[in-house]
Amino acid sequence: MTHVQDNPKIIVVDDNNDDFVLIQRELVKAWPQADVVHADDAAALEHALQEAEADVVICDYAMPALTHENVADIIARLRPQTPLILLSGLASEAVGLQAMHAGVRDYVEKSKPQRLIPAVRREIHTHRLQREKQLLEQAHRRAVYFDTATGFLNRQGLVKTLSGLASGTHPERDLCLLTINFSRNQARGPEVDPRIRRNMLEKIVARVRESFEKQILCRWSDNMMVVVTDEMSWSAPPEQTAERLAALESQLNRPFLIENFPVRPNLRMGLARPGQDGVHAAELVTHAQAVAHVLEADGKDLMGVLDPDVHTRAKRRKKIELGLAKGIEGDELVLDFQPIEDLHTGKICGVEALVRWTHPELGRIMPSEFIDVAEDSGLIDALGDWVIQHASRMLLQLHSAGHMLSCAINCSAGQLLNPEFPAKASASIRSAGLDPKWIEFEVTESAAIDDMQRTVKALLALKAQGSKVAMDDFGTGYASLNYLRQLPVDVLKIDKSFVMDLLDDQNSHMIVKAVIDLAHALGLTVHAEGIETEAQRATLIDMGCDRLQGYWFSRPLDLNTLLGWLNEAK
Repeated sequence: MTHVQDNPKIIVVDDNNDDFVLIQRELVKAWPQADVVHADDAAALEHALQEAEADVVICDYAMPALTHENVADIIARLRPQTPLILLSGLASEAVGLQAMHAGVRDYVEKSKPQRLIPAVRREIHTHRLQREKQLLEQAHRRAVYFDTATGFLNRQGLVKTLSGLASGTHPERDLCLLTINFSRNQARGPEVDPRIRRNMLEKIVARVRESFEKQILCRWSDNMMVVVTDEMSWSAPPEQTAERLAALESQLNRPFLIENFPVRPNLRMGLARPGQDGVHAAELVTHAQAVAHVLEADGKDLMGVLDPDVHTRAKRRKKIELGLAKGIEGDELVLDFQPIEDLHTGKICGVEALVRWTHPELGRIMPSEFIDVAEDSGLIDALGDWVIQHASRMLLQLHSAGHMLSCAINCSAGQLLNPEFPAKASASIRSAGLDPKWIEFEVTESAAIDDMQRTVKALLALKAQGSKVAMDDFGTGYASLNYLRQLPVDVLKIDKSFVMDLLDDQNSHMIVKAVIDLAHALGLTVHAEGIETEAQRATLIDMGCDRLQGYWFSRPLDLNTLLGWLNEAK
C-alpha cells in the first residue's frame, strides 16, 4: 500500500506574501519536511513546475494579475497530472464548483481552514498513486518494447513503431529498413566474444548516427541490429543511394583491436523498403536478410542492393524460408540414395543419403539452396534430425532385404556446433533400430574449421558412439594439412572438380595422386566423387583410390528403385 511521504513538494500561488506565510505555517505543521514553494506570478509558477514535479498546487482565487484559470492552463501545459486546489475567502460554493469543472480538483474556503490539510493530504495521496501507476506502466512498456541491455527498441518495439511510421514520412522520402548482422568475425573463443559484441555494437551505433541524422535503432537479436530511417530518397539515382550504403558497410567492417586482440569484422548489411518489400517488421527484416545473403552469394557489396534481380531472388529465398519449416513438418522432403563402390572388391559398400524438396509453389529446390537457408534461419537442426531419422529407417529396410550397406549423411557447421548433436543423432539412429556403426557422417572442410575446438569434440563424440567421419569436398575449402592432422576423420572424399579434370589436366592428376598417397599415409580411406567415365574409374584404381561414386556408376535413386537395382546387381 502507498503511503504519503513526509517531504511533499507543494507550490502555493498567491500574490500576498503574508497569506503565503500563513498557509506555509499550516502545511509545515502537517509535514515538517515539506518543500513549500511560493509562486507570486506566472513566471515563478512556470519555473517551479519545470524545476521538479510538485505533488499539489494551492492557488488563491482572487489575484488580479493571475487568475485561477491562468494557473490551470499553465499546469495543464507543463504538468497536466498535478492537482490544483483553489483557496479563497471570497469564493462561494457555487463558484468553487464551477472552478472544479474547469480543472480545479478541490476548493477550500479560508473561513474553513480545517479543510485545507485533509484536502491537500488526499490530493497528494491520489497524485502519488497515479504517478506510481504511470511509472509501472512506463516500466512495463520498456520491458515489452525495449531491449534492457542497450535501451534500443526490441522486436515488439519495432513492430509497434513501424505500424505508425508510414503515415508520418516526408512525401519525397521513403522509409528504409537496414539489417546489420555482426555474428561473424575472425575472433574465436568464448572469453572474448562478449567484448567483441559490445565493441561492435558501439561502433555500429556510432557509425549509423554519423550516417543518418534521423534513425530508429532496434536490437533484433544478440547479433543483429535493425536501422529504420526516412533519409533515403528512392527517387535519387540508384548509384548515389548504393554508394552511401556501401560506404557505411565499409566503415563498419574496419578492423579494430580489443586489448591488443585483432578483430576483423565481417558485418553483412541488407535492405528492405517498407511498402514494397513487405509491411510487417518480421517480413521486412526477413527480406533484408535475404538481400544480404543474395549479395554475399554473388560476391557483391551494397552497390548492387537496388538491383531488381537481387530483390526478386531475395523474395524467392524468403518463400523458401517460410515454406521450409512446413516442408519438414509435413514430410514434403524425400531422400534419394547414391550407391558407393568399393574399388577393391567392385561391390556396393554403401550409399549417400541426399535430401530433396519439392516446394508447392516454387517446384524442385536443390539442397545447395535450401540447406543454406536452413542454416541461416535456425532450421538446420530440424532438417538434420529429419534426414538422420528417415535415412536410418530406410537403411534398416535395405538391411532387412539383405543389403548390409553403410549410409553417409551430411552434417552442417550449425549441427556440429550444437553440443547436443552427437547424443541426439545417436539416439535417433538407435530409435530406428540401427547400430550407429552403419552411419558415416560427412563434414565439409569449411564447416570443420569454423570452430575447430568444438568441431573436434563433436566428431570425437560421434566416433565414440560407433559412427565413422568423412571429410567431404576435400580441396575446395580452407583446410590445410595441419587441419587434416587435427580432425578425427576416417574417410577423405576428393571433390568432383579434381576428378572432372583428372585425365586432361596434369596438375589435377598430380594433386589427386598426392592426396591419395597422403591420406593413406594417415591411415584414411580415400573416396572419389563425380565419376562419369570408365577411364576416370580406371585411373583412380591405378592410383590406389578406395571408393567412388558418380553418375558412371549410378545416379541418386529413391529407395524402391535402389532396392530393385541392388537386387539385380546381386
